[in-house]
Amino acid sequence: MIASVIGHRVRSLVVAAAVLMTLVPATVAQEASPAGRVDAAGLKALLNTLGYQPRESRNEAGVEYEIVLRAADTRAITTRVTLSKDAALVWLVAWLKRVPTNRTISGNAVLGMLIENDAIGPTHFSYNEGRRWFFLNKPVVNVDLTAERLRGEFTHLGATVSRTEGLWDPDRWKK
Repeated sequence: MIASVIGHRVRSLVVAAAVLMTLVPATVAQEASPAGRVDAAGLKALLNTLGYQPRESRNEAGVEYEIVLRAADTRAITTRVTLSKDAALVWLVAWLKRVPTNRTISGNAVLGMLIENDAIGPTHFSYNEGRRWFFLNKPVVNVDLTAERLRGEFTHLGATVSRTEGLWDPDRWKK
C-alpha cells in the first residue's frame, strides 16, 4: 500500500512537472510578442486610417509600404514604412535625394550629417552607394502603436527632413 501511495504521488509530480514545462514556453512566447504590437496587416490598416494608400512591396524583412508624406512646408517625401525582422520596430525611411553621378559627395556634408545624427538619434541619415541616394531613417517602437502616434512620427520625420535639407541636398552644398 505504501508503494502504491508513493507511486501515485510520483506520477502526480511527474504530471505536474509536465504541465509546468508546457506552460513555461507559453509564458516566454507571450513575453517575446508583447500585446499592442502591430503586424504587417495592422500597419497597413493604420496607414489607411491616416488616409494613405500605400504601395506594397516585399523586402528581406517582409512587407514594405511606400507612401508620400506631406511636410508642413508642403514638400512631398517618398517614405517607406516597414517592420523590422523581429517586428519590434517600425522603420520610417524617407528618400531624400539622389546624388548625380557627375557630383562628388562633399566630406563637409557627410560630416554635417554625422554631427546631426548625434543630435537626432535614434533617427539617422544613411547613404546607399549603389543608388547614390541619401535617406533619413526613423525607428518607431512597435508597442501600442496607434494611428495618432504614427501621425506624430510622420510629422516629426517631415519636420526633420525640412530642417536638415542643407545637409543632404547636393544642390545646397557649398562648392
